[in-house]
Amino acid sequence: MAKLKIYGVPISRAIRTVWTALELGIDYEIVPIGWDDNSIYSDAYRRINPNARVPAIEDDGFVLWESLAITLYLVRKHGGDIAARDLPEEALAWQWTLWAATQLETPLIRWAMHGFILEAGERDAEVAATAMAQVRPLLAVLDETLGQREFLAADRFTVADLNVGAVLLRPRHGLDLAPWPNLRRWDRAVFARPAAQRAWAIRVAAAGG
Repeated sequence: MAKLKIYGVPISRAIRTVWTALELGIDYEIVPIGWDDNSIYSDAYRRINPNARVPAIEDDGFVLWESLAITLYLVRKHGGDIAARDLPEEALAWQWTLWAATQLETPLIRWAMHGFILEAGERDAEVAATAMAQVRPLLAVLDETLGQREFLAADRFTVADLNVGAVLLRPRHGLDLAPWPNLRRWDRAVFARPAAQRAWAIRVAAAGG
């Protein structure tokens, strides 16, 4: 069986696919598609993903893009402990994945960019404050849910936790989770996982430390 090809660079959302592959023990190779050399806009890559975005994968000839769809696909294909064991768990994985993508990610990334990622002169404190005002009630939703159960979809870590964690991966390093103790407990458990630690180390190394 051919290696899973992951198109992208580790400082992009492609790290979500890397994290999933590490959780599943999948043999993979990274095809370095990015912005430094404009390869993301090349005709060759647009034949893989016409949106000129990363990541995308090629899995035994099957091509798929959209990072959270890729994680769901890989877990559905390879199974293991993080896969859904029944229809309700699978439905909850879809629920939390779509919630993270449609509700949480945009304001969270906007806050992170203007809170600490951009150079100081490019940040807008008002934009950051407005974004955080949108993020707080969403984190409260997570906290309330995690007060009722240890993980989001089951009594164990699953792809639902991975996908929400993947959206939080970069911004969480600037978040103070003290107001949300259940979320903080979950965050520590998710990111203490060896695969999560390895994925973050890969990302940090790619960013030059």
